[in-house]
Amino acid sequence: MAHFRRSTSKDNTYLQLVESYRNQKGQSAKRVLASIGNITKMSEEKIERLTLSFIRAAGMEKKFQKYDFEVGKGYHYGTLLPAIAVWHQLGVEEIIDNCVPEKVEIPVSRIALIQTANRFSDPGSKLACFRWYYLSLFSQMKNFVHFPSDEDEQLHTFYRALDYLCRAKKQIERELYYRLLKYGIDNSLILYDITSTYFEGTHAQLGKKGFSRDKRGDLEQIVVGIVMSRDGIPIAHHVFEGNRLDKTTVKEVVHDLKARFRLESAIFVGDRGMITFENIESIKEHHYEYIFGLQRRNRKVIENLLGKVMEHPDDPIQEFGYADLSVALQKSYPENVRFVVCYNEEVAQATRKTRDRNRALFQELLGTVERVGDLKAIKKSNDRLKLFLSQKHMTRFYQVDIENEEQGENVYRLKVEEKKDIIQREEGLDGRYFLQTEVSKEIGKEEIDTSYKSLQVVERAFRVVKHEIDIRPIYVQNETRIRGHVMISYFALLIERLIEKKLKEVFPAAYAKEEKWVRQVKRNGEEPLTMTTLYEELDNVRLIPLKLKHGDNEEEEKTYICTKIENNVKKFLSALGVKNAMNPVRLSFRRTRNRTDHGQLLLEFGG
Repeated sequence: MAHFRRSTSKDNTYLQLVESYRNQKGQSAKRVLASIGNITKMSEEKIERLTLSFIRAAGMEKKFQKYDFEVGKGYHYGTLLPAIAVWHQLGVEEIIDNCVPEKVEIPVSRIALIQTANRFSDPGSKLACFRWYYLSLFSQMKNFVHFPSDEDEQLHTFYRALDYLCRAKKQIERELYYRLLKYGIDNSLILYDITSTYFEGTHAQLGKKGFSRDKRGDLEQIVVGIVMSRDGIPIAHHVFEGNRLDKTTVKEVVHDLKARFRLESAIFVGDRGMITFENIESIKEHHYEYIFGLQRRNRKVIENLLGKVMEHPDDPIQEFGYADLSVALQKSYPENVRFVVCYNEEVAQATRKTRDRNRALFQELLGTVERVGDLKAIKKSNDRLKLFLSQKHMTRFYQVDIENEEQGENVYRLKVEEKKDIIQREEGLDGRYFLQTEVSKEIGKEEIDTSYKSLQVVERAFRVVKHEIDIRPIYVQNETRIRGHVMISYFALLIERLIEKKLKEVFPAAYAKEEKWVRQVKRNGEEPLTMTTLYEELDNVRLIPLKLKHGDNEEEEKTYICTKIENNVKKFLSALGVKNAMNPVRLSFRRTRNRTDHGQLLLEFGG
């Protein structure tokens, strides 16, 4: 192989063309093909011109051109790649396009992708998302979306997309569900729970004041219900007015499962705020089974069962049936009803410790307030005590009354009575929760308990939606746009769950906390990937535009590079079907299932 080299002899430097070869002994050697000349007295500028003349003579100017370049600002890049990949894997763009009327001129599916990907990067209002668009890789894609020339109209496009998403919501979710079935989601168990989220501003359609799980009872809110599979994949979502009670939503959700998704059989799992005889009958009418939590207080069935439970108070799981109910209660329950009572000793001890501490604090407070005096002073003491009890959720443990003293009309006494029987009953409930079901005997009490605990998946999903995807607060006011905003959050939750599912497949030992694997990974200079560490890594990955100028030529060429992607992140992106992440101009996304290529999305830069 021939190449140039500098050779020094007697204080002179020569430029030579040499060739590498194997001599007769098979050893590596070099021979001079040509001596170009003595370059000792040449300046570096002359040497550079000589080199360029060789390149021109060889006809390889384009390959070895000298560039001056200008580095542009970085764009959001890394955090968007998983979202785009999963979006493409599921075919969400095609689904939305098929569900939105053909006459719609705006690119609803791509605006939806932009807004969904924004939830993983820098979530905010729709106005903030619109501004973020120009800081993201989407703004650098050629012909990805066509916006109107007017900036106000461009922003309006983001809002109008929400209108169309809202109108096509039911069909989009149904088509997504059938697509998810092909990916093997487990729909034998249906998990359902609701939460609330509040608005900024007033006069929001659907907005009502109700029980706020965000502790913002001063603001209008909506109620959002999420239906998930056993493995935590969101199947559907529902948006209700802000004053809607948990238990009033169940019939609607169950009917939707049968009518829209054609789900023939499943076990419906709901929290204790949803159990009513009407809801149970509705579930059974649709030929589903159910597992519901029971409210521990103010239910006659709990009072009935508690005595039997305390016969074996330390048993972690106990089961009771129709025969364990009183004759009066048996009239209200079917013969195949089952009650499962679960006990956690650690929770019981922690609860008891907290209650004892609060009781001691109440006694201290009781010793500081005035208990005999004029009405104004006694009312002040009364208010202080009741406020404390309310804040510590101890109102049911004490009876606090104001009584008029016999000695005079203007003398009052504060009477405080501790309800020891209720406290004793509460101690029996510490660390326990009660479940009601009519599933067949083939499903054991342990599996019933495990199924109910699966609701924690939904609770975690709500935390993700509120604290990571940032569904709250909501700034839009129009009903269709409120529903469209929630749908964007639903898309983001679906993508988040599928990303985490893939993470567990690619890095199973990290999720199993196998220390040997973790130590090995750290020795390689990498950290085990979780959702948190994945997005910490991806948030540092930026798309960098370069403007290249060829020598004295005035023409400029634009290309793109990206900042470093760590090896474990590369491995994960590859598993998602992301190709050439480190080379943005060749970036593409493939659809893979069972290692089969099912189409490729190419993103052309130059926007």
